[in-house]
Amino acid sequence: MPETQTKGKIDVSTLLGSVLSYAKHGRLMAAMASIGILAGMVYFVYSTPLYTSRSLVYVRGFGAPVQNAEVVETVQKIAFNRHTMSEFSSQRNITETARRMGLVGKNAVWEDVIKVVPKVTLAAVDASHMEVSVMAKDADVVRRFAEELVVTYRMIQEATWAHFRDSALDRYAKELDALNAKAQEGTRSLSKFEREEHITEATIEQTRLNELPRDIVVTKEIILKMQEARSKLASLPRGDNQSLPLSAVVEELSLLSSFEKEREVKVGDLVRKPLAGGSTPVSTAPVAPTTSKIVVQPNMVDELAPWQQMVKDRRIMEDQQAQMAKIYLPDHRAMKEIADKLSANERATRAELTVMRQRFDLEEEQQKTKLKMLEARLPEYYKANETLGMTAQTYGDIEKNKNLWDTARERLASKVAVIAFSEDRDWVEISFKGHMSLRDKVPVSPNKMKLLTISLLLAVGGAIGLPTLLNMMDSRFTTIAQLESSTGLKGIGIVPRTAKEVLENVMRSPAVGAEAPNYLLENFRLVRSHIALHPSKKGKTQVVMVTSARASEGKSSLSSNLAWAFQSMGARTLLIDCDLRRGRLHKLARVPNSKGLTNLLIGNVSLDESICKTEVPLLDLLPCGPVITGTTDILCQKVFEDLMTELRERYDQIIVDTPPVLGLSETSTLQRVVDGVVVVVRAEATPRKDVLDALNLLFKAGAHVFGLVMNDIDLTRVANYYNNYYYSPSYYNDLAGPSDSDDQGGNSGGRTSSSNPSQG
Repeated sequence: MPETQTKGKIDVSTLLGSVLSYAKHGRLMAAMASIGILAGMVYFVYSTPLYTSRSLVYVRGFGAPVQNAEVVETVQKIAFNRHTMSEFSSQRNITETARRMGLVGKNAVWEDVIKVVPKVTLAAVDASHMEVSVMAKDADVVRRFAEELVVTYRMIQEATWAHFRDSALDRYAKELDALNAKAQEGTRSLSKFEREEHITEATIEQTRLNELPRDIVVTKEIILKMQEARSKLASLPRGDNQSLPLSAVVEELSLLSSFEKEREVKVGDLVRKPLAGGSTPVSTAPVAPTTSKIVVQPNMVDELAPWQQMVKDRRIMEDQQAQMAKIYLPDHRAMKEIADKLSANERATRAELTVMRQRFDLEEEQQKTKLKMLEARLPEYYKANETLGMTAQTYGDIEKNKNLWDTARERLASKVAVIAFSEDRDWVEISFKGHMSLRDKVPVSPNKMKLLTISLLLAVGGAIGLPTLLNMMDSRFTTIAQLESSTGLKGIGIVPRTAKEVLENVMRSPAVGAEAPNYLLENFRLVRSHIALHPSKKGKTQVVMVTSARASEGKSSLSSNLAWAFQSMGARTLLIDCDLRRGRLHKLARVPNSKGLTNLLIGNVSLDESICKTEVPLLDLLPCGPVITGTTDILCQKVFEDLMTELRERYDQIIVDTPPVLGLSETSTLQRVVDGVVVVVRAEATPRKDVLDALNLLFKAGAHVFGLVMNDIDLTRVANYYNNYYYSPSYYNDLAGPSDSDDQGGNSGGRTSSSNPSQG
């Protein structure tokens, strides 16, 4: 279908259709508009008039001669601040001013004041001026209230300071005496606690035991390394010192020597050395012993162990022996001397191993004994630490308590001095300068123009807003355009709201509408034409199924009239009623229902016996037949498929009326025997969700949808008449000249659709 508008331009027809959708809410819109205007009139009649004034007040602060940050009243105020403004416009100041002016009684509260003076606000003008706005029900009040507010503020401030000064001096004097006594008591408590708990002796004892945990860790580490060294020695060849090969002796010496080297200091190491004659200051916290550090010098460490020197000498002598063997015979004196030296070197090396073994064993025993002694002293260390810690904590608490009393005494003494010195407290100048604006003749509320504007806004908002909300909440379809937009499928026609006897008179003469176009029949011809324009994937439109989402949406009347439309073009047509529960096509065609589809499916009658001839020559009807249990399941079997195959050979067009899609299973399973589906939607009745759910079930069953038909459209409504003018009687009444034949009428329906793009 050609586009009727370009992208980005306003579709006037769509816009006008949206506006006309409000026509059905005409009474509601009129009621809401009346309520809005009436509300404004009631407010104007019964509201109390209000007058207003804006005044200028001068405020300048000079600051107290002696200031203390903890005495807020003495802090310097060069100009007014937020605190000053909040005090000036406080409920207390306003209430007291109303009492002084006689506007309320002496026992009045804030709720009584706002009945007379509803609003008092402040705003800063510059560094020394503020604007006071007053709104009251009395014109005299708005003239005088700001000036009286300044006087009341000064009176309250002076009274507040006098009361504060007298009570503070009396209270602070008593508290100062109590703080002095507490400070002296704290000093005595510290001295007594130090004597009784022997803090100095406990500190010295704790210092002496401070290295005990470190010594235990070091000793355990040494023992662990000795055990590792012993495990390595166990892996070497064992035996008598004299029977071991010299290489095994050297290897064992190397392991023992490496262990000793790990414990020896190296050149450049830093080692701790206690200071001779040093002393540790007494403190409540544990103090490490004072030590100094020295750097290990090369002359403090032997470069080679004795056995290493022996091994080195042996290698030299072996080299000499090898050189001499080239010159001398084995029995030569020089060869014997070098052999004696080698023998002496081996004995010394083995002797060194014996010494190092004994030294290693002795060292291990000493370290184990030392570890036992150190661990035995651990309880003494923990007890000393615990005792000193508890003592130090108690001592610190007593000292903090004393310091608190001393600090509080000093701060309180400073406050007393400031308050006593600052008796003359005229530090702030505040004065009334006059009115900036005054409306004491014409009230500011209610404002006629503002009230009229608000009333009109309420009227228009209610008249448009509530119908708009109702339209947004309405989930039903009212136009073909909405149906197409929501489903993505084509709308192939509508059925106007028509009297039941006219709509269901399907046994009408074939000549009806021949002399002049009949608008009702043209709608069914239009549906017929669109079915032909949307064939299935196989190019067939012979078998058409008519269904709906729910019951009572007009599918039976549409299927019967659609069958009439097909036969009117000369096609031999069969109308099948597959609603085996509530079928009523036999009533529309005025034929008996004693024999029908149910009898045919169970084999009680033949096909010719079950098909009924109607008053229309080319239209036959296969009624549903009497209700028989289990026949609905046969519709899903091959028996029905064979039946439809035979009927396709007999008839040019077959219209199948089925039950609703939702809640019943037959419709979805019948897709296999039809060429496509026409879905009927009742205007302003069928919810969108039901239509979408029904279409989803059909698509899942593999159905081909010819299109959607909107039924029962009330063309008497302005919006429906505008959207569907080409379907209305007036359109056909305007046509002149002789009408087309039935076939041409179908084509006329097609031309009607193309003339109205919104009906696509």
